[in-house]
Amino acid sequence: MCDLFVLSAGEDYSAPKSLPLFAKHAKNNMDGWGIGYFKKYKAFVEKSADRAYVAGRVHDSFQRLARVVNSRIILCHVRFQTSGPVDECHAHPFVLEFGGHNWLFAHNGQAPAVENYRTTGSPIEGAQSDSARAFEYLRDRIISRLPSPPQPLPSLFQTIYQSTAQLLEEYPGNYNYLLTNGWVLFAFTNHRRFMLLKRSTQLEGALMLTTLRRGLSDEHWMRLAKSTNKQGLLLMISGTDIIFREQL
Repeated sequence: MCDLFVLSAGEDYSAPKSLPLFAKHAKNNMDGWGIGYFKKYKAFVEKSADRAYVAGRVHDSFQRLARVVNSRIILCHVRFQTSGPVDECHAHPFVLEFGGHNWLFAHNGQAPAVENYRTTGSPIEGAQSDSARAFEYLRDRIISRLPSPPQPLPSLFQTIYQSTAQLLEEYPGNYNYLLTNGWVLFAFTNHRRFMLLKRSTQLEGALMLTTLRRGLSDEHWMRLAKSTNKQGLLLMISGTDIIFREQL
């Protein structure tokens, strides 16, 4: 199954240690990769349908990006194909613009029901997958709930919370997602735990989240998972702090 990684910091950061380690530890996911980041809150994504790690080496472009990307939030996805062809269009993260921001989204899990969703807005071009449809669904629900002027952070969290709850109700499935507008980061899980580390002494000193079971280093990574009697866990992260955390 696909794996996710994100670095969040209070200032622009690079990830020359953690990103290559993520590629190495997620090497069984062989169907493409993508790295998303922000420059002045404009989202940029570089993708490939190649393996991120093969024959003992990190992909050259992946390695270069790990050195040169400089962003408060860096999001990475390595793909194991469950729907859609193996090509760059189906590599994550995806980008959509709404609510006055560029948003990045990456997902792992299986939610075949949501593939039937058809947005009334702009679709993600070329991507025919549950992940693309889930992002479009969330975008549409978030827009319908966003007032003008922009919301304070507690209200934005409730908007994402309610939109995610509606997604689960209408299109049940296994979802782990990372969603960010470059200012704040949302992380949701209902089937695979996230591993969290803050202020690493071996890697970058930011906040890091990953779906890899043991994290990226031998430090004490915290396990974050939904409660057994709940539908999922949603986090809102700003810089290196979890500012809201709630079970659905």
